[in-house]
Parts: sequence; structure tokens; C-alpha cells
Amino acid sequence: MTDIRTYCAHCASKCATVASVESGRLVSVRADAEHPNVGFCPKAWAAPEVVYSNKRLRTPLKRTRPKTDPDAGWVPISWDEALSTIAERLNAIKQESGAEAVAFSRPAPGGSPASDWTPYFGRLANSFGTPNTVATSHICQWGRDTGSVYTYGTGLPTPHFEAARTILIWGHNPESSHIQNWRRIRDAQQKGARLVVVDPRRTGTVEKADLWIQNKPGSDTALALGVVHVILRDRLYDRQFVTQWTNAPFLVSADTGRFLRGKDIGLGGEHDYVVWDTQAAAVSAVDVELHPDDWKITPGLEADIPVTLADGGVVRARSAFTLLRERVAELSPQQVSVRSGVPPEQIEIFARILATEGPLAYYSFNGIEQHVDTAQTTRALGILYALTGWLDAEGGNVNFSRPPAAGIDGTELLGKVQNGKRLGLKARPLSAARRAVQSYELYSSILGENEYRVRALVSFGGNLLIQNGDSAYGQRALRALEFQVHADAFLNPSAEMADILLPTTSPWEAAHLAIGLGGGPDTLGYVQYRPAVVAPQHESRSDVDVMFQLAVALGLGEQFWNGDVEASMHAQLAPLNLTLEQVKASPGGIKVELKHAFRKYALRDTNGHARNFPTPSRKVELYSQAYQQHGYDPLPNVLPLLEGGGEFPLQLTSYKLLEFCHSQGRGIPSLRRRVPLPYLDINPQTAQSLNVAAGEQVRLVTPHGAIELHTRLTDSVAPGVVATHTGWWESCEELGLPALDPFSSLGTNLNLIISNATRDPISGSVPHKSYPCAVEKITGSPKREATAPVAASAL
Repeated sequence: MTDIRTYCAHCASKCATVASVESGRLVSVRADAEHPNVGFCPKAWAAPEVVYSNKRLRTPLKRTRPKTDPDAGWVPISWDEALSTIAERLNAIKQESGAEAVAFSRPAPGGSPASDWTPYFGRLANSFGTPNTVATSHICQWGRDTGSVYTYGTGLPTPHFEAARTILIWGHNPESSHIQNWRRIRDAQQKGARLVVVDPRRTGTVEKADLWIQNKPGSDTALALGVVHVILRDRLYDRQFVTQWTNAPFLVSADTGRFLRGKDIGLGGEHDYVVWDTQAAAVSAVDVELHPDDWKITPGLEADIPVTLADGGVVRARSAFTLLRERVAELSPQQVSVRSGVPPEQIEIFARILATEGPLAYYSFNGIEQHVDTAQTTRALGILYALTGWLDAEGGNVNFSRPPAAGIDGTELLGKVQNGKRLGLKARPLSAARRAVQSYELYSSILGENEYRVRALVSFGGNLLIQNGDSAYGQRALRALEFQVHADAFLNPSAEMADILLPTTSPWEAAHLAIGLGGGPDTLGYVQYRPAVVAPQHESRSDVDVMFQLAVALGLGEQFWNGDVEASMHAQLAPLNLTLEQVKASPGGIKVELKHAFRKYALRDTNGHARNFPTPSRKVELYSQAYQQHGYDPLPNVLPLLEGGGEFPLQLTSYKLLEFCHSQGRGIPSLRRRVPLPYLDINPQTAQSLNVAAGEQVRLVTPHGAIELHTRLTDSVAPGVVATHTGWWESCEELGLPALDPFSSLGTNLNLIISNATRDPISGSVPHKSYPCAVEKITGSPKREATAPVAASAL
């Protein structure tokens, strides 16, 4: 028996584990108690079952029958034939229609093994020359990683849970979906931190919270702005931070909606913004490159004045702060309560805690990402947080230092012209399309309904049809696709549409180099080599190996270290003055010492100027210039809830389960035993009004279709709200559980009944978590008691 220190790569948590191997066979996996990133969940527990599953793809396969035939007629082919065929077809399409006619897709790294190899995936697409990498950022983390840029200038900085007094978790259930975040939060609670959670469902995280704010699905923007209303009304904001480090005091022209600049009033240059100087009782200009301590004036936050321009004209101008106050004036706790379902007195308490009981650290995830107003929700949360003054402060959200490793995603390899051809970018220039293509853009392009036609798709993992809305429309598109390749360890409904299947390993059979393990400041500097604990099964190859070999076959070997994976690892480590041999010789990893600093925006550069923030105004943007310039509301606004009227009186929300990597893993007996079948969470009060009992089979109906589920009566959801989970289709023969047709109304695929047609106009997000629905009783069906998943904390 040999114990191998490694980490679990089934999600972005990268929990440190120890794999026990006997005679070359993986026997078990346990938590590595000696590692700072210690953690464990059922996915690691089930590792031997995954590796030795009889459902594994064993050899490359080629389709011999039409995609409309239920039997693909798969025949085995060699790796050489598979790679040469793929390269020949892709290069021919590139020559005929341009590289953009080929798309590459991957699953979300946060909840899949793609967390390890996503940079190589990006490099392959960029080297080939296509901007069309298909991902799920629009329903996963756009607001957190990209939307926050339009307020802070960066994605959401890392929450410094370790030093926080108050921790705010909004639309995230780390107890189930991010074990390392959960460990850090629980440690902070042990030290006295208060945990506040905003979520329509009573989750495992909520169970450990000090305050639960249970809002209606889709009401997050209104709730956040209601909190801003209280903070402004009671003057609970950090006045110094807001005045000096946000664009709150800058004056906005009523005529154009743009900030007045120094040149507009005949003062200053390109870095100057106009403010109201309260000492001189006159307008003045401030150079934002200068440190605020050197401004020599006192900007006023409140201003609504006439301003004389350099050309003699007069314009009404209001400060961004005044405009924000006006925007939230009508959003009192009483009014927001009607919208959100949160009692007014609880909103008051909530606001006061966030504003006065700092340091405050917060984190959000896809609970706020899957709505028609995701972009403005992100902006509202960013503004709320900026008002507290804890940005980049100890115990707040901090842009911590990272190991200065060399990047490998090859962004520089894709030229500006090609980047501009990305599907969806012209329609939504600030959206998730800035980085990736959404499934609905891919589908419409394949079917000739977009700006140009995508002719080929290369997928590494993932399950487009089940993890995105409009599953039936997506199936029609993939059937019409000229050429499709899918690399995966298991077959799934999206892979079944492929022309060539490539068998890949599980993470336990693949080596990888991790630079930074995520989490908090203690683990951001860890560099760890994850060895393959057992040899690849059958003829499978790791995703990274396939990418390198395909790159070579495509004639792109020069961009891929001539096919040498370890050479790429050496290149990444070079700036760290580490060698791969050193890292390999240090099981459990090497900690790179990092110097962390707080309130870096206030530090001076070599010219004595302020470091500031990387935004257009060089300040935290309460009033977004990027939004304004693209025709969007520069201040968060409250959109109408997505409602279905009397025919669809209930609200549908959804969630992921700890046991599974999105839509994969339900064929693994130990995982499926924990959650045998999907179920619909329904409040007893709602169930009574519908004459529905626990365990009864019901039809869940939306304006887009219907599926069938069994009920689980629970007060974890409010009356009028129902909830279920995505990803169901797979059989588990060992437990006698058959496959469920994901394209049939008799199945349980939630995304069959979610449409992509209604979406956030800015981010492109789809309202998977706030959808109108109805529940219909199916008479005469057998009852089946739902099994609730076991909490991660119980493992």
C-alpha cells in the first residue's frame, strides 16, 4: 500500500487529499490532515468508483450513422486516426470559412475537473485563431469575475474571512459548492465572526448562519438597493472613503449623462473631474492621478447646481452621490419588503450590521448570476460594499498578491480582429461574451441564425445540452453541426451528437501543476505538483495530453512547447525560481512567500501619485462610465420580476448538489445512493393549496414546457417558491435506476423547460433561478420519498 499526497481536482476547491494505492490500483482517498487546504466531499470519496467505472469510454470512437439515428454505430479507431482526422477537418474548415467557424467548448471550472486545464484549453483555441470558446460564465460567475470590474476595476477581490468581523454570503452555498470557502468561514466563526446569508433557500450554509435573509428569487437588486437606502438615509457610510476613493463627488451633466471634465469648464486637463468645492463654495477640478491628500480642496458629496461651461453655456449638474441618493429614495425597507419578501425591520437590521460591524468581507456566486438583472445586481452589491469602506482593507475583500508565474492561456496569440468576431460580442459588448460564447449564440450560429455559421465544435468535457437552457433547441443545433469532437471520460447526451469521441482520464490518472490553490492568503502562494496516482485506464489520455497532441497535429506545436507538457510546467515556474524537479520532490507543495498589503489604492507611486483603482475614473465607480457609454443605466435599476401571470403563479429556482460535477456522476453508485432521484422542494403551505402530498409525482410546468418530479415537502423554501436541481439524465444500473430521457416531458431535465430567449440585456444571463412555473398533480402515480443530500459538514 502506497500513500500519495495529492489534491482533488473535481472542482476549484482543490482540497488536499491522500490517495492510497495498492499494486497499482486506487483503493481509497482521504483528506490530507497535514495540509492547510484540507477538505473532503463525496466526490473524492467515490474516486475509485469513478476510475474503475464500467461506463468509462475506453477507446477513440467514430460515428458511422446519421445523428438522427438513435444508434450512432460507433466503431473503434486508433488515436493516430482520430487526431489526424480531426486536424484535417478543422484545418479545412479554417481554410474555407475562417478559424471562427470552429468553436471549442468546456465546462465551468468551478465545479468540474476543468479547473486544472482551462488555461491550456484557452491556449489551444487562441493558437488555432478562434474567438469562439463556449463556456457557462453567463450563468456561473460573470457578475463576480467580470461584472465587478465595472465598479472596482477588477473582479471581486478575495474575501479576507480570516480577519473579518462580519461575513456576508449572497447567493452562494459554500457548504455544498466550495469546501475551502466553507472551511475558512467556519474557522472565522470560531474566532467570533458573524455570518449573514442572503438566499431564497435554507441551505446548509444558512443552518450555520447568525442571520438569514430569505428573499424572493430575483429580488436581489431591490434588496441591495434597499440596504443602500438605509445606509444613505442614516449616514452610515464611510464618508472619507466615499469622498476620496469613489467617483461619488464627481459632477454629471444633466444634458449628456456624462461626467464633466476639467476642460469642459476651462480648468485642468484630461485627468481632471469637476466637483463642488465646499470650502470655496464653487466648482473646481481635481486631478484623479494626484493623491486626494494633495487636492487642496474639499469635494462635497451632495451637489445639484448650475455649472457654467467654457463656451459660456450653462448646464445643470449633480454629483454621482446625489444621483445615487435619488435612485434609491423610493426604495425604503417597506417598499423593498413588498418586492423581496424580507420584513422591513430585518432590512433595517441587515443594513446596520453591514455598515457598522466591520471589517466586512463578502462573497457571491451563481445565486445572483442566473436572473434577468444580473448585471445590475452585481453593480448594486458593489456600490453597497464600497459605501462601507472595507474594500482592500484587512478583513475586507482584498486583492492579495499571487505567485508571479508565467501565464499559459495564450491570450496574446489571438489578434484584435479575430477577438472582435466572437459571437454575441457586438450585441452585448460588456457581457460574458467579452471572454466566452454562450450556448444560445452557438446554437443559433450553427443553424444559420447568427452573424456567421459555426461549422465545427471541439468539446473537452461538459454537457452543453443539459447544463444550458433550451435543451431541445440545442439538440437540433448539434444534429445540424457539420463536425463535432467530444473528449470525455464518460458518454453524455451532448457527446452522443459527436462524430468522434476521445476517451480522457479522470483527474486521478492525470498529472498537473497547480500554482496557487485559491482560498485565502495562506494558500494562494502554494505550488503543488499533483501526480497521476494510477496509470490511465484503457486507452484514455489526459485532457492536457490530448490538447498538446491535437495542437501538434494541427501544426501548432510551436505554441505548445513542441508537444512537451512538462516543458510548459518549467516555463510557468521560471519566474518563481523554482524547478519542476523541486516541486515534484515536495509532496504537499511548496509555499511561495508573498507580501500582502492592504488599502493599496492609497499608496503612492514613484511620482508621488495615488495608486488608485483601474477604472476609467481611477476611482471605485458608483456611477459606471462604461455602462453609460454603452447606453446602459450607469446606476443600478430595479427591473420587473419575471412573472408568468395566473397560469404560472409560482416561482422556480434551482441549485446544484454536492455529490455531482454538474450533470456527471449520477452513474456512480455511492454518489447516486445519496440522492437516488431528483425532487421538487415545495413548502407545505403551497403543497396544501395544490392538494399535493410528500413523495407524490407532479408535473413541473413553465411557459416553455414540462417535466415530472417527486415532491419533497420542506420549509427550506418560502410559500410560492419551488426548487429543484439540474443535471438529471443518467442511469445507475447497480441501483436499478434507469436513464431519464432529457428531451422528453416525461424526463427530469430542468433545462428542457428553461428558455434562453429571456435574458439580461447587459450580461446575457438566463433566469434559471427565477422562472415562472406551475405545479400539477399527477393522479395515480406511485409515491417515492425524496432523500435529502447529506451536509458536507457531516462527512
